[in-house]
Amino acid sequence: MSNMENLESQLTEQERQSKINGDALASVLATGRRREARGYAMMSAALGYGEGALGTGVFGKISHLAKLFCIGFAFLAPSLLVWYVLL
Repeated sequence: MSNMENLESQLTEQERQSKINGDALASVLATGRRREARGYAMMSAALGYGEGALGTGVFGKISHLAKLFCIGFAFLAPSLLVWYVLL
């Protein structure tokens, strides 16, 4: 009888270890899938932004005006700073 009880405890321990191992592997696979999905989402967002910014719609026009503003500020800021500091 003692041998059967010992065998039964070994089987339950193997089942427990098998379950824990399966859960750990599933967690590792899920983490990998989440990381891959984040990469796809980031690329999709970047491509969508690029296509939208280069288009002829409202977002494209706003993006073009923002570029022109940044270029104009880069040209005007040094001369305005010289006038303010030196003159």
